Amino acid sequence: MANLIADLAITSLDSITAFGVTSNDFLFSLDELQNVTIENAEEKTDITGKQGRKLTSLKRNKTVTISGTSGTLVAGLLEMQVGNEFESKAEATVRWVDALSIASDAATTNFKAVGTAGAEITALYIKNADGTLGDKLEQADAVAAGKFTYDPATKALAFYTGAYADGTEIAVFYERKLAANVLENISDKYSTKCKLFIDATAEDTCANVYHVQIYVPKADFDGNFSFEMGDNQTTHAFNAEALAGACGAGGTMWTYTVFGANEADA
Repeated sequence: MANLIADLAITSLDSITAFGVTSNDFLFSLDELQNVTIENAEEKTDITGKQGRKLTSLKRNKTVTISGTSGTLVAGLLEMQVGNEFESKAEATVRWVDALSIASDAATTNFKAVGTAGAEITALYIKNADGTLGDKLEQADAVAAGKFTYDPATKALAFYTGAYADGTEIAVFYERKLAANVLENISDKYSTKCKLFIDATAEDTCANVYHVQIYVPKADFDGNFSFEMGDNQTTHAFNAEALAGACGAGGTMWTYTVFGANEADA
């Protein structure tokens, strides 16, 4: 039997692993955690007597919230938060932009533009000297002043003869199809639940190493989340609430288990 342990210092936050509540299928793992907070709360109502004297208290509605930040965007966590799954598509559509230069009244898109025949190019602009977008040209069946043609088979753009000097820069916006993994955030699908295992490494005052595992039988993920993209590192925040009544767990909201790093099997 394991001996009672002294106070522990958490030395590293190792990972959070998620599995299906009933299926036990692996869902995702958070291995690059920056921080995790487990917040326990309960309501307390004072029972008072004459002149407001506190006689006792009524305690109820215990709540547990698990929140944290991952240093990477995690696909499985996104699926949990939006309530939908990634789909591997052979022909996903994306909006693309090419920065090209006209040479001999022609240019070639880097990829094949798709769309309605004769209108595959979404928008084409002549760039100003300062790099901003200037005149917009229209796709047509034949070249003319302010008009260009496009051949999807060869990806060739053709312009009115002599209208633009060689080296004139253009911005070409169009849609292309390619193989991709796609996650759709659908309005009537909501965040889902899973079971969580939070693993960490700890030491006592005598430098004995322990493994800490916090098990949450049913965690209800919050659909309110954000990840900021810019000059700084993009992080992925998450928030979940532990629920009682998980299958086989009764009223347990979480279990805190501590064992020696080299503890033998029982």
